[in-house]
Amino acid sequence: MDSERLVFLSTSSHGDGVRHQIEKVLEQRSKTFNAILRQTPTIGDALVLLDDGVGDLVAMSPQNWMEHKNEKIAIVGLLSRREPTWVLVSDDKPEYLVKNARIVCHHQLLQRQLLRLRQDLDLVSKDEIELDGVEFDSREEIEQLEAMRAGGAIDGYVAKRSQYNLLSSKTRRHTLGLHKGSPERSHFVPPPLNGFTLLVGRVGFPKSRVEHILDSSAEFAYHIESQLLESIPSDLVNLTGIHVEQRGVGTILREAKRNNDDWTMAAMINPEKKVRDAGTRVEMRIETLSVDGRVSACAEQVGPIEKHRVAMLNLLQEWGSMLTTLTSGHEATKRRVRNMPDEFHEERPAMMRLHSDESE
Repeated sequence: MDSERLVFLSTSSHGDGVRHQIEKVLEQRSKTFNAILRQTPTIGDALVLLDDGVGDLVAMSPQNWMEHKNEKIAIVGLLSRREPTWVLVSDDKPEYLVKNARIVCHHQLLQRQLLRLRQDLDLVSKDEIELDGVEFDSREEIEQLEAMRAGGAIDGYVAKRSQYNLLSSKTRRHTLGLHKGSPERSHFVPPPLNGFTLLVGRVGFPKSRVEHILDSSAEFAYHIESQLLESIPSDLVNLTGIHVEQRGVGTILREAKRNNDDWTMAAMINPEKKVRDAGTRVEMRIETLSVDGRVSACAEQVGPIEKHRVAMLNLLQEWGSMLTTLTSGHEATKRRVRNMPDEFHEERPAMMRLHSDESE
């Protein structure tokens, strides 16, 4: 065991799941890793201690990093990614809830994905209900939401999985998942950068000292999701789901066979019935939905890890082109096209409305 003890810094438990994960990792490695975890009131306080040399690494969420990053600190690495999908806490799956079920959901993307599944849902944000001055994403917030659900004031609420884990008494939850193996089910591409825990240190901190607790696949996914997020317009950030992960060829082929996905099968298997490249693939998804959830601009790319930059550019180009087409109106045409119905030549509004203040 390294005789020099590393000091990790973290805040108390929040709905982002960071504190719970770093605590668990250090506890599991306690016999082979000389490290201690110290709690600070805020991330800002942790970074002051880091700068003073009192701590070595700060565990934080991607949101914390975006708020506090500066030239003195750098991301050393990431812990394994936690499940990024959100959950619906309710007595029944979303498909089987009562008509006009009242669901608390503050995230615009999740609201639209739920409306795609069921147009009758009565979706309200946390701002529209009476919560007694609690901190956003906190244990107190979800305990109050659970009390409202148990008391019949609401039929359910949507939360990050890590915030759900803060509940003192567990109740039924239903994953709002990607459902890649079930194309007939409504899928929920999660908001970007969910489930990541970053370890941040002073510039120059030797990564080798913590290599054994880091996850390279999580770091890879984080960097791609971050780049994709930076490439989309700011007004679409809260309306867009992004998910990146590495997947084995066998898993992808089994799904394709189950779903009768001939295109994927042909792309991955050569005429001699052999896999073209047995290496791990990177899968990228991006999705933006209309106000009512009825129209979606969604793009996917699956390819070799070494070609991820090309796949990322293709993904953004495909998604951007689709978005432009769906949000553009169709002008009336004077020139008549043979064998096309009269409606084809008439003016039509855009198929997709992204913001509620846009004209119908």
